[in-house]
Amino acid sequence: MKTYARTYWFTWAFLVVAAALTGVASLKDAFFGGLFAALLSALLTRVYDRSGPRYAPLIGATAGTLWVVAMFFRIRWFGYADDFEMAQWTLGTDISVHAAGFAGAALMTALLARYDFPKALGGGLLLAAAMTVVPYGVIAWIDHRVAGPVELVVLVSAEAAADEGPIRRVGTVQANLTPAEILFLKERMLVVEGPGGTEAVDEQGRRYWPLVRRRLVYAGNPGGPVRTVLIILPPGLTTAETWSVPVHQDPKGLALVTLGARKDFKFSGGTVSQAVRLDLSLTVKAKDEVVTYQNLQVETFRKSPVGDLYKSVRTQGIAAAFPTSLVDPKPPAKSEEKPKPRRPNFGNVPAAK
Repeated sequence: MKTYARTYWFTWAFLVVAAALTGVASLKDAFFGGLFAALLSALLTRVYDRSGPRYAPLIGATAGTLWVVAMFFRIRWFGYADDFEMAQWTLGTDISVHAAGFAGAALMTALLARYDFPKALGGGLLLAAAMTVVPYGVIAWIDHRVAGPVELVVLVSAEAAADEGPIRRVGTVQANLTPAEILFLKERMLVVEGPGGTEAVDEQGRRYWPLVRRRLVYAGNPGGPVRTVLIILPPGLTTAETWSVPVHQDPKGLALVTLGARKDFKFSGGTVSQAVRLDLSLTVKAKDEVVTYQNLQVETFRKSPVGDLYKSVRTQGIAAAFPTSLVDPKPPAKSEEKPKPRRPNFGNVPAAK
């Protein structure tokens, strides 16, 4: 009975500590989830003891992996969408932690029949720690290089007088460029401070203003390094268009993408990433000879060095309209009404003599 208890508490304690250190689950979820996972490990105590130190860790690691897969499908079939999205993100680390905990408990149980408790405990802890640190380090490196947030800064051209800036619609949050972004743009375009804020001028003299900022973030990696992509929408686009553009290879990189017609684009900013790309789709709407950018959808795709492990992240649609002129079209002027002809009044005509 004492051996059962030691297997149980070793597995439970390791799962709680490892989950807290790796961020695979909240401390509350790790605490209560570890209680049931450790119960499965304790039920295999006899199997660990009979298998010996050579095969017990393999049996424990297999049992831990199967437990995580079973919990994953439980969340998929019966859990909430947010919980399943988080489970997708942490699946690799979750398997690493549970396999390590089960394998360490299995080795400790197998060694108890041959050595004293301190030596058996040390061997189990050493194996469990190694099985956690190495895979988690690889996963963390991949996440750092590939799965960090991507921030979009959308710039549009507007028709405004030389001494005026665009008149933004009521309720629109004005996007501002950071000093690093302004310096980056100055190397590629003319950047000046105008009445409408910071504006970039291209070779044709068209002026562009930052209209919106949007950050695409994975649920499991909200605080990672941020790639920034400055996107210049093409002026005068009359049909719906889609683009597939890369981002900077550096997870903290800054790039400029100038979109053109017919899926054409120009990338500027350094080495492109082979693992991350953005798919943009832009719809337009023409009404009364005024073309407006109606809706911009952006979706990011990421592939790790060992395959496509990440679910794509998509914007909910940048709902603000992007008209060619940021000034709302004026309502048609009221036509001047002609005075109605006065009806003759015969009542005051003097009678004929």
